[in-house]
Amino acid sequence: MLNIQTAWKLLPILALSSCFVAVIPIATRADSLPGFTLFSGVDPSNQLSYRLDSGNRNTIDRYRLKIPGSKINSLGAAQIQITYPDYYKGKFDDKAVEVFVGDKSIPVQAVQWNPEAQTLEINLAQRIKTKKDIEVVLNNVQNPDGGGMYYFTCQVKSSAEFPLARYVGTWILNID
Repeated sequence: MLNIQTAWKLLPILALSSCFVAVIPIATRADSLPGFTLFSGVDPSNQLSYRLDSGNRNTIDRYRLKIPGSKINSLGAAQIQITYPDYYKGKFDDKAVEVFVGDKSIPVQAVQWNPEAQTLEINLAQRIKTKKDIEVVLNNVQNPDGGGMYYFTCQVKSSAEFPLARYVGTWILNID
């Protein structure tokens, strides 16, 4: 049986160790979220949010890339273009791309992945005109072998009549 003096000596050790146990699950879950980025070179108003199911290198993953409805102007969006850096060596499944507005699925007409140009073009079957957030879901992504920080840039084309793409923002993805 412990006496009172020994119990008081062990109390700080017990309190400190319980803090470490409480922090471990939070740090593990935070890997797949964008978190807080300092000194990224991207204006904070242009940083887009995302969620990765895994976020671990060399695994099959799902990317949930969000575009705020406030970034889509009155012309809407008929095509979403995603560009990524040349050092990103992951692979996309162009047959497993989905687009959602809220919880409503938007039909995708075609997806063109060009690894040489580091682009992923998503042509929508109908133009999206909404103030709600848009979510692009990239399923069956093969994450790169090496971890790192990857800047994925989003541009939107309104229609064929307006062929110029507008910059919407940048997702700063972290792969461990």
